[in-house]
Amino acid sequence: MGGKLSPIIIVVLLVVVVVIAIVIFGIATGTGGFVDTNDDKHTTTEELIKPVLTLDKKVEEEKENTVKITAKASTEDKEGISEIILPDGSSVKGDYAVFEATENKKYEFTVKAVNGSSETLSIEVNEIDVISATNPYVPEGFSVVSNDIDKGFVIQDENENQYVWIPVESGKLTRSRMLNGDYEETSTSATELVNSVAKYYGFYIARFEASEYEVDGEKVAASMAGKNPWTNITYLEALEYSNKSAEKFKYEDCYTTLLNSYAWDTVLNWVDKNYENYSSSINYGNYSYTILPTGTSELDIVNNICDLAGNIKEWTTEIYKKPVEKDPKSKDDNVKYRVVRGGSANLSRTPSSYIGYPENTSDNYWGFRLVLYK
Repeated sequence: MGGKLSPIIIVVLLVVVVVIAIVIFGIATGTGGFVDTNDDKHTTTEELIKPVLTLDKKVEEEKENTVKITAKASTEDKEGISEIILPDGSSVKGDYAVFEATENKKYEFTVKAVNGSSETLSIEVNEIDVISATNPYVPEGFSVVSNDIDKGFVIQDENENQYVWIPVESGKLTRSRMLNGDYEETSTSATELVNSVAKYYGFYIARFEASEYEVDGEKVAASMAGKNPWTNITYLEALEYSNKSAEKFKYEDCYTTLLNSYAWDTVLNWVDKNYENYSSSINYGNYSYTILPTGTSELDIVNNICDLAGNIKEWTTEIYKKPVEKDPKSKDDNVKYRVVRGGSANLSRTPSSYIGYPENTSDNYWGFRLVLYK
């Protein structure tokens, strides 16, 4: 070889020298050794024009169940806005979106521009009216007649049916015979009421004993003042009319049904707080042997609820499983016995009293009462 370098080695060395030179130049110039031939374009997110996001709340009424949040986005970048991502993860294309908040909390929105940049903004909602034992819901179509929770919060529909709010701060209804195997409460409506109270911390009881009313030529169970109580009615009939009352009066966001053991016992516990021993007393009811129009017995108006103690006995959905002997009024040996509560004009009994009768029987001094729930 005579000590000479081969052509291949020479070429390799030249390439190495050139690469080293480029790297050194790049370090010195900060370009990494390569020239940006398109330096009029942005190369990092920080240099992009970011969008601007604004959020606005709209509260129309004093008591709100929802709050509308309006999101508006803008940018100086000519490419514009791509989308707005809402708090629930859904997205709306464009620069405008409306979100309906149903809880009091912080809501986060994100806007994305076409150029890839984004901006996130949050807004706090605290205007939603939270339903509680001391802040009852008022069904659509009802107005407030009396707003004193402790003395009886009363609502009224356009036909003058009135109901009283029963606050349940624990969200749990009371039932005095829960551990008594001779009685059971298995009605669907009782279960629905239990679930409703667990969510809304209260329910409404008819202010008055049920009376017969007519809507579009059909009988309807009403809760109105100054009416003759609806008597001579069987449990099965009372249940049917109670369940249909909300429909016939065109209530849109609540239900009606017949009183059950949970409702009756919870009401008495609440009344006893203002009227000592009311539930175990015979000093309040109308026991005059004459059934009076609803709400006219001034002695028996407690927490704005009328005639719980006397006037007429009231059917409930509770079942009595061990009747002592066949009732002579019953036409069916296999019929269920239902619990009738309270006293009547012809019988002095305490509001907490109870007795079972065949569900297909009726009496001049037996009637019923409605409950209303969401």
